[in-house]
Amino acid sequence: RFRVAQVARILLQKGGDPLANLVHGFPEIDAIFLSAAQTRKSRAGLSFEHHVERLFRDGRVRYEAQAVFGGRRPVFVLPDVKALNAEGDAVILSLKTTLRERWKQLALVEPLGMIFLATVDDRVSIEAIDEMRRHSMTLVVPESLKKKTNESYYSTSDNVITFKQFFDEEVKAKRPK
Repeated sequence: RFRVAQVARILLQKGGDPLANLVHGFPEIDAIFLSAAQTRKSRAGLSFEHHVERLFRDGRVRYEAQAVFGGRRPVFVLPDVKALNAEGDAVILSLKTTLRERWKQLALVEPLGMIFLATVDDRVSIEAIDEMRRHSMTLVVPESLKKKTNESYYSTSDNVITFKQFFDEEVKAKRPK
């Protein structure tokens, strides 16, 4: 309603012609729509983080949220940054609702542990998946995306696993403590 009121104010300003106001007020209307989209994306990312964090808490998995190392801030380090620096058997889990090119930020840091990148993005190219493999990164996706064979390369890529595989194999089996 707030956004509609903002756009209506621009279109109906000064009793002028709404079409002329649309043309002249386009930059302002564009900024309103961009702001609305960014707000939605920010909420989606935060919700994704909360869901995964809840899985950690409910599963009694040790983790550190929003840890900073090497100038980067992944979403989670399992069990914590201290283990990441000392033992080298830690797991870095970064979450991105959509990947685009932002995943490369993680590739810039010398890994001290296994790097996992969780996403719900169903449009990651085979080139990006192969580049992640070269950087020793594993993509974590919902089971429904891993099983889709007609729209993605997830099902045939060995560095793409499901959330179930991540929790069962990488967390529970390989790092039980």
